[in-house]
Amino acid sequence: MTLLPRHKTLVWLVALSLLLGACSRVGLVYRNLDWLLPWRLNDYLQLDRAQRAWLQPRLRAHLAWHCSSELLRYLDWLQRTGVVLAQPRPDARQLAAQLAQIDGALKRIAVQITPTSIELLRRLSDRQVAELYAAIDEDNRELYEDYLEPPLAMQIAERGERMEERLRPWLGRLNESQRARIARWANDMGGQNRLWLDNRMRWQEALRDAIAVRRSADFPERITRLLQQRQSYFDAEFRAAYPRNRMALAELFGDLLASADARQRSRLQHRLRDLQRDLAEQLCAPPWSPGEPAP
Repeated sequence: MTLLPRHKTLVWLVALSLLLGACSRVGLVYRNLDWLLPWRLNDYLQLDRAQRAWLQPRLRAHLAWHCSSELLRYLDWLQRTGVVLAQPRPDARQLAAQLAQIDGALKRIAVQITPTSIELLRRLSDRQVAELYAAIDEDNRELYEDYLEPPLAMQIAERGERMEERLRPWLGRLNESQRARIARWANDMGGQNRLWLDNRMRWQEALRDAIAVRRSADFPERITRLLQQRQSYFDAEFRAAYPRNRMALAELFGDLLASADARQRSRLQHRLRDLQRDLAEQLCAPPWSPGEPAP
């Protein structure tokens, strides 16, 4: 259920776009990423003709790598995750391990797009950098209004509502026990919104510092760390919360499925099969085979 929210920064846009395989209408989106990505980049800055001509073949190369190297990994991951979810009471530790593997997928994509990101950022004019910063600042204002301006009690209630909305396509109508469990999870997360946004800002400040010296010799090293070692920019509190929150999410999913009825379980398995089928239709010649570490 990975989405493509507007508030992601430019250099992560490509990575998250390439993970759209978890969205609905996978085939339609995936087949059109070569023109959707430049369109999304225009939300942040206007590339000139030469920059677009330079970027287009590199985007196609990234997409070719992704469909040949990554989609089989995702299919294998979905199959293994489906086995865990089919248990009468899914084991939270197994679910947490499956969730942790998503970080590995993001890391591989980050490694793949790092050279393109370095060169694209180096090619930006001062005017384009100003456009990029203005777009990021606008995103930050919207995030503050949506996630931090409301009182904490409202933040918690809205967190629960968002989770219910995300789960509904997979489970259908939730029962009272499930809704109460989601409310408890949302409450246990407490002031996580501020912690998340504070650390987002820390990463952005490091990005701005790097872009300011984009002609320097150490610029590639700085962008490589920003993309491939994102957690190194987290403060100690957020770094400690990251695995704890992942386990809390796994426990939530386990409890929700333990209280799921036959209709909900059938709906979930049907959705997983549809997703697997849609991903399989996008496969290219695979250099990876099941049995290797995945996803």
